Amino acid sequence: MASDKPTKEAVEQAFAKADKDENGKLTLSEFKACFEEVFNDGEGLGPDAIINMMMSGFDADGDNMVSLDELLKVIGDKKIDEKLMFKTMIKGADKDGNGFLSAAEFKPILEALMDGEDDDEDGPPIEFFMNMADSNGDQKLSVQELLNLFTGEAEEKDPKEEMKSMFRLYDTDADGMISKKEILGFMKMMGMVDEDDSRADMRMIVNMFMAGSDEDGDGKLNYEEFCNLMDKPE
Repeated sequence: MASDKPTKEAVEQAFAKADKDENGKLTLSEFKACFEEVFNDGEGLGPDAIINMMMSGFDADGDNMVSLDELLKVIGDKKIDEKLMFKTMIKGADKDGNGFLSAAEFKPILEALMDGEDDDEDGPPIEFFMNMADSNGDQKLSVQELLNLFTGEAEEKDPKEEMKSMFRLYDTDADGMISKKEILGFMKMMGMVDEDDSRADMRMIVNMFMAGSDEDGDGKLNYEEFCNLMDKPE
């Protein structure tokens, strides 16, 4: 999507052109046509799921249509940044209106953004992205946490909070321990091991990763052991 924001006049003209029944409101198909006319960058708006979520974000009065006033509140003069669009999309996905997205509400956004990519059954699960974005570990995502994930503009964190976030990426079952299976799963997602590696090779890589860190010898890493591992010089 283009980064230059169109003039108010251009938005008004595109709205009038898309408003086929001249009722002053845009249906989903009219909304899509209006946006494509406004930005006209040849890229389109992307998957229908994203368009639906964007429209929900613009639709302030909840009538499932978008008026010119609602459109101009988000698209006016001068510049547009991607943060505004993501906020709109997030608002549309927040079905219960509590200001946070659960895993169930976040999943359609993730699927929409990944639409058209090669399907990979071994690709990162929804929990991985939830843990990546969930900076405070409350199992739900705020608008700011999602913006940090999508725009790459993370807020400065205390080093301890950074370590907790990293721990959660490995600890996919959230039991407070990192098993060898979870370490291997993380390594596969990050491309640190190959699918054609033998089981023996994979076990050796995981054991090397844990070497000297599993202080109590239970075959898992607790948070303190994980921190000690991460703090080791390379």
